[in-house]
Amino acid sequence: MLLKSFYARISLLFLAMILLLGATSLYIAFEASRLLFGEVEQKLNRGYAANIALELEPFTAEDFTEEDIKEAIHYMMVMNPSVEIYLLNHEGNILCYFSEIEEEITYLNVDLEPVRSFVESEGFNRILGDDPRNDKVKKPFSAAPLTINGKEGWVYVILRGSSYDSSLEMLRNSYYMRSGLITFIVALAATAVVGLSLFFVLTRRLRRLSEAVTAFRHGRLQHRVSMRGDDEISALGYAFNDMAESIAEGIRQLREAERLRGELIANISHDLRSPLTSIRGSLETLLLKESSLSGDERRDLIEVGLRNVAGFQKLVEGLFELAKLEARQVSLQKITFSVAELIQDVVLKLQPRFNAKQLDVSYNPAADIPSLTADIGLIERMLTNIIENAVNNTPGGGSVSINLETSANGLVISVADTGPGISKEDLPRIFERFYRSDKSRSRDSEGTGLGLAIAREVAELHGGSIAAESPGNGGAVFIISLPL
Repeated sequence: MLLKSFYARISLLFLAMILLLGATSLYIAFEASRLLFGEVEQKLNRGYAANIALELEPFTAEDFTEEDIKEAIHYMMVMNPSVEIYLLNHEGNILCYFSEIEEEITYLNVDLEPVRSFVESEGFNRILGDDPRNDKVKKPFSAAPLTINGKEGWVYVILRGSSYDSSLEMLRNSYYMRSGLITFIVALAATAVVGLSLFFVLTRRLRRLSEAVTAFRHGRLQHRVSMRGDDEISALGYAFNDMAESIAEGIRQLREAERLRGELIANISHDLRSPLTSIRGSLETLLLKESSLSGDERRDLIEVGLRNVAGFQKLVEGLFELAKLEARQVSLQKITFSVAELIQDVVLKLQPRFNAKQLDVSYNPAADIPSLTADIGLIERMLTNIIENAVNNTPGGGSVSINLETSANGLVISVADTGPGISKEDLPRIFERFYRSDKSRSRDSEGTGLGLAIAREVAELHGGSIAAESPGNGGAVFIISLPL
């Protein structure tokens, strides 16, 4: 279970890397110190073999025996007991050797190529030569030419003899290894503590992000992750917050759409049922009481049925029209026309309605109103719906004021009435289909509940907008903005 954690896995990987790097560093350090010590030792003792050759020259020029040079060699060995001295003939064969180690040598020949290279470089180049006791090891040496029995020969000095190697191995196993291991362990512990703490801090944001995703998955849609900085993890956190906000907003919209769908079904059912019930009632009355009804009564029933049929048709047409507008399935037939004249025509068309309710209507267009290029049929429908809405919601004897002016963004048309106004609760929703206030702005018998929704879609289809305002002292103002 622990290894499933990202922090645990990256911590184990970090510790493994530290162990590997530490072991590699120790090995490199030991090898580098060994090679450096050998190189320094070889350069410091580069003339050691030449001094021996100078001492032995009188004894080896002609026939010599090991006894002839033993005293001189003994003196040299006392001065530096860690070395091994070999006398080589011109083929590299060992004629005799001197060492503190009594055991016999394993190999009786030394490769002369490194020896000649050493002499040619005068000992300044780092060159390793054969060890007659171990063919798997190359060691630093000093060499010099020596005439032996009238022929070319060599003094070959191993600077690190077997006794030196044994002592060095003991020191390495004791001091160097102990100090190196202690240093390595301390460094490993310090690095591990710092590294794991740093990993903990760095992965903390990933854990918070994981917790946020889990919370979001479990339905806590308002949960967000707190991020700071501008690195990749922060960018991931910001992206999650944006995604979560988009998903939450989408869910809110789906819920709102579901709510509206329920209201739409309920409203359509009610608005369709009412005229159908009235029509059915009129027809049933005609059938049941046909013989007893007078001509005027039959005419009244037929007129009621026709009015309900007309309302039913108007509602269905409005639904189709709104559906097409919302789906943007309407092709705009744009022409250039005078908005001021179009408003005047709409006012004249609705004049009988104004007169029936004894409403005072004023139309105030500003001077020099430019022409508008738009779908004149849809613009007329929008204006008619807005002005009809003012008529429907203004009591008899009230007034409706229509203004037309220009702004920096285009044309502004305002329609104000002296009705009871719109409550703050209803104001944000009045452009929804079938929405009606339960208080003061209920629809009269001639409305369908679709007029304001259609007007808004027409305005937005032309790149404009509609807003509604209602001061606290009553009345309402609808403001239409259209770009030129």
